[in-house]
Amino acid sequence: MIPSRERGRSLIELDPTVSPPVALPDRIYATLKHRILTCTMLPGSRIVEKELCSEMQVSRTPLREALNRLALEGLVTIAPYRGFAIALLTLAGFRELCEVRRILEAEAGALAAQRATDADLTRLAGLAELKYRREDRQTYEKYLRANSAFHLALVKCTRNVRLEALVMAALDQHQRPLYMGLGVGVDGKASTAEHLEIIEALRRRSSAKVRKVILEHITRGEDRIARALIAAGY
Repeated sequence: MIPSRERGRSLIELDPTVSPPVALPDRIYATLKHRILTCTMLPGSRIVEKELCSEMQVSRTPLREALNRLALEGLVTIAPYRGFAIALLTLAGFRELCEVRRILEAEAGALAAQRATDADLTRLAGLAELKYRREDRQTYEKYLRANSAFHLALVKCTRNVRLEALVMAALDQHQRPLYMGLGVGVDGKASTAEHLEIIEALRRRSSAKVRKVILEHITRGEDRIARALIAAGY
């Protein structure tokens, strides 16, 4: 079993201003990953190492270590003679990511239907509601964090740390188009209703129902964001 400390941290836990990692390379990695996933560092933009070293007051060695870790996760690209850049956001890449989420999360939900405890269901119920006002960007970002928290709590019900790590990685990368503002057509009430439907299926121990609801839930979100990506020229 993978110890929890080796699983990395989700975007909702990652904000380095809240709980910065102790080790310098981990701190740089957390800062950069948070910026990339929230699109503070925009897709396709070039990474100027000298500027980052100056801003973070670090040497190039730990910065490179962090960038190489991010490259292994597909968040940073390396080009000969051009250095590092933020990975592009593409429609094809987003579709692939949603395919991964459907495979992992639907089966995780089916497993959770057999393993979730009463305490797990209570926790999920407390995370199910998603509030969002279209005119308020802050509530949109709270919506994104709350939605991620629900999906991560769901996979935690499986008691499978490896599966949790895989879902977390896919879910985090799924945030990039959302933080670009391409998902602002979300319906908080509809998403909340879908979360409650998942919880009810878990209570009934119906793996088939949980699987079905999760597949539909992810596909609806994919279709909405894919339309936004196409409209934005990705």
